[in-house]
Amino acid sequence: MSLTGPVRRILFLVPPNITFQEFLHPPSNVKHVQQADGRVLGSVITDIPLGVISLSAYVKKHAEVETRLIDFNVYLNREKNFRADSFQECFSQVLQGRDVQAFNPEIVAISAQFAPSYQNFLDLAACSRQAFPDALVLGGGNLPTAVHQDIFRDSEAIDAICFGEGEKAFLALVQSGDPRSSLRGNASWVTRENAGSPEACHHDFIWDLDEIPFLDYSLLDLEGYDLNPTMHYYTAGDAGRRGIPMMTSRGCPFRCIFCAAHRTHGREMRYHSVSRVIEDAARLQSEFGAETMIILDDHFMADPRRAYEMVERLFGMGLALFFPNALAVYALDRKFLELLARVGVTQVILAVESGSERVLREVMHKPLNLGIVQRVAADCRELGIYTDCNILIGLPGETPADIEEAREFLKTIHADWFRINVATPLPGSEMYEICEERHYFKEDPLFGNYKKAVIETEDFTAQYIQDMSYMMNIELNFVFNANMRLGRFDTALNGFNNVIKAKHDHPLAHYYSGECYRELGNQARAEESFGLARRFAQGNVFWENIITMFNIPVFR
Repeated sequence: MSLTGPVRRILFLVPPNITFQEFLHPPSNVKHVQQADGRVLGSVITDIPLGVISLSAYVKKHAEVETRLIDFNVYLNREKNFRADSFQECFSQVLQGRDVQAFNPEIVAISAQFAPSYQNFLDLAACSRQAFPDALVLGGGNLPTAVHQDIFRDSEAIDAICFGEGEKAFLALVQSGDPRSSLRGNASWVTRENAGSPEACHHDFIWDLDEIPFLDYSLLDLEGYDLNPTMHYYTAGDAGRRGIPMMTSRGCPFRCIFCAAHRTHGREMRYHSVSRVIEDAARLQSEFGAETMIILDDHFMADPRRAYEMVERLFGMGLALFFPNALAVYALDRKFLELLARVGVTQVILAVESGSERVLREVMHKPLNLGIVQRVAADCRELGIYTDCNILIGLPGETPADIEEAREFLKTIHADWFRINVATPLPGSEMYEICEERHYFKEDPLFGNYKKAVIETEDFTAQYIQDMSYMMNIELNFVFNANMRLGRFDTALNGFNNVIKAKHDHPLAHYYSGECYRELGNQARAEESFGLARRFAQGNVFWENIITMFNIPVFR
């Protein structure tokens, strides 16, 4: 291997995945945290940026580079007394800090994945341009790939945006004697000049993923990522075990209307070899203390034989497994579920998405029928695997009748928990294109976050979807909770306590936990929970209306 070119200093930046407004004034239906001074702020999820540490590892393998990373999601979780008047002020303070200025990067690379980070991306680019006027300021990730035209319209600070995966494009840039000129000659870079010509840009994939070296996990503040990772939001998420994510494949052949992953990774499946996955897992275990492998593949079950082998071998290493991106329900046959149960998987996330056959088939274009959902939920319950179902409502083409059908069906499958999400038009998805073409956007779609409805169609208003998503949550998880109906009060209690961990003042979680305690023979804890339910509901118009609507005897 020969290393070519001068040493390049690269500063990777990740903007917050939450808007400043929702950070400063979190909505009542989302998790929040309390600062040392008593202020309540929005909860900032920390997910390890696998794309960034893949880029860092790949360019270090082939060129002389020095890289650093500042993830502002971790920064905000570590900040115990946030006082800035804006995220932009916060960005500026950090980038003007002595250590960052001393590093003096030649390239600033900003990676953004989700729509709520759009304005943060623009602000971070502007602060980077001000802090490092001679540096190249670049963007990449799912969001910039999908909305590069918007970014060049809204920002003067960005020099170029990487189209899709960036390992090969980034390496060519780093190895170039004239990086600015090389941007214009590489079709994987979108520049201000070619941003209006989509045909001028294309993906340049690495087809054998084993060509990418072990990811640069050393770039991370791993303890910072332990503060509030996605897995803590699930019942099986054990805060006492270190979970570290990996992707063993890229791509997904399905054409679900709401998904935009193909804009970055394409539709054709590409894989790491099983031996390479095991080798990486062993290093994560020995060098970084990994106890749980968080598998983030978009379609882990694409090759069932490979999936079986990886699960067996990872379990043989003493590692727990967690699949937060949801496993394809159609592929979860009894044999694979028995394997998951045998290796200690206690919870699966099921990508059910809808309880309406018509919506699944005609609206979502999702290869699933509801009979499979019922069979998988029943098998999981029999095997002792907790089922957590992802549900979306509010897609273009869906009707109130479809939603009513879904509500009734979902009550019959006896899943342990349901995550009722508002369908969000992700930039780059077919849903986004339909909404844009038909003028369905009621609010700026770049601020959608699965909790806030931003579209209206001929069939529904945004307020209807907003209200219905919460009604379905109340019905399926509380009023008609499957575990309570089946007399499994200990399991039901775990679900309610998980809600209380995320939102301590949720009166229904306290009320139904009280019902569980009473059924389990703990009258003192039951009365304590009932008291908390009354305390948090009293005088709260929203909760009092919910309690009246469902005739819940909170104030008995």
